[in-house]
Amino acid sequence: MTALVAAGGIFTGVMALTLILSVMNGMEAELASLLHDGEAHLRLEPKGPSGLQDLPTLMADLEALPGVAAVAPYAESEVLLVRRVAGASTRMQTASLRGVDPQRERALSGLLNADFENFQPDVEWVLPDGEELREGLVLGVELAHNLGVGRGDIVRVVVPDVSSTQDGKDIGGREEARVVLDLFDSGLYEINATLALGGLPATARFLKVDGDAAALALSCHIPENAAEVAEAALALDRFQDFRAETWQERNRLLFEAMAREKLLMYLFLLLTVTVASLGIVGSMTLMVSEKRGEIGILRTLGMSRRSVMSMVVLEGWVVGLGGVALGLLAGWGLGALLARHPLTIPWDLFIVEKIPVLMIPADFAWVAAITLLVTLAATLYPGWEAARLDPVEAIRDS
Repeated sequence: MTALVAAGGIFTGVMALTLILSVMNGMEAELASLLHDGEAHLRLEPKGPSGLQDLPTLMADLEALPGVAAVAPYAESEVLLVRRVAGASTRMQTASLRGVDPQRERALSGLLNADFENFQPDVEWVLPDGEELREGLVLGVELAHNLGVGRGDIVRVVVPDVSSTQDGKDIGGREEARVVLDLFDSGLYEINATLALGGLPATARFLKVDGDAAALALSCHIPENAAEVAEAALALDRFQDFRAETWQERNRLLFEAMAREKLLMYLFLLLTVTVASLGIVGSMTLMVSEKRGEIGILRTLGMSRRSVMSMVVLEGWVVGLGGVALGLLAGWGLGALLARHPLTIPWDLFIVEKIPVLMIPADFAWVAAITLLVTLAATLYPGWEAARLDPVEAIRDS
């Protein structure tokens, strides 16, 4: 009975951890998918303050590299978006204003709708004072919600400008009015709440970029190979004075945190299995005490100490093996069930609407290996106790 309880503890620990790891793998894969679908896989920008010249040649060189799917120029800076409504309070939000080429941006990410052509507003839209609008914006849905704006509303874009003052000590600013043309939903709150897209030429002029664009964004056929593509790009003669940043490097802290969580889950497994293995130690020690006479007879018949120890260790290890096997089957079965019928979770609390599940055989193998090693270690003490029994005293005391 004690052995069954111990096997049940191992079964529960293995099942719980394999299921948790499958959910964590699914969350990590889903997050990675959202990240490399909503932003560039690789960014290249000059090391100096100057912008980019001769964009067609630069983009052609990069598009010729193996593994590159699309290249797009952009200019980006932190700005303040202001929404003024007569008779109401003013709303302000900091944002990243990114000037892009619509056609190339659609090939790079899924932020712009397929039918979006350009950032020019409707000719009938004018500012409150009658001034014609010069440019439009596409806002993230959360950013638009925080500003309280929708399609057709007007926001003012303000960017700090130190050069606007004579002595350079006071920070001035430049601003212009833009109309909200559309909204996008990347699936990630951080992008939805902080990013505003505008046309590249007008945005570059507004941000005073020295050139046609400030940097280049690349997407790769295989996002995980962004580092190899970066190395190949920096090896080109035209990109010797550029720095590269991959999407993994931009989100390094996030993935490191998820890796630490996964390590903590393995530590949780180790503690759970260790506690369950104490039951195996107790049950096997009790068995050795009850079978002292039989062990003594086997020893007098010529069984060696090593054979006695191996017999006890094998019996305890089989108990652990049964718990591991059943735990793996239950974990895989529950994972497959959740993958087929995912549970819905609140979107405002998590980045996904349904619990994603990704079962990786290597994780199941690691869980099984760690559990079996701990179980094997737990059986060594009862086996050693059985092997050191004196056969004569064992038969006399039985």
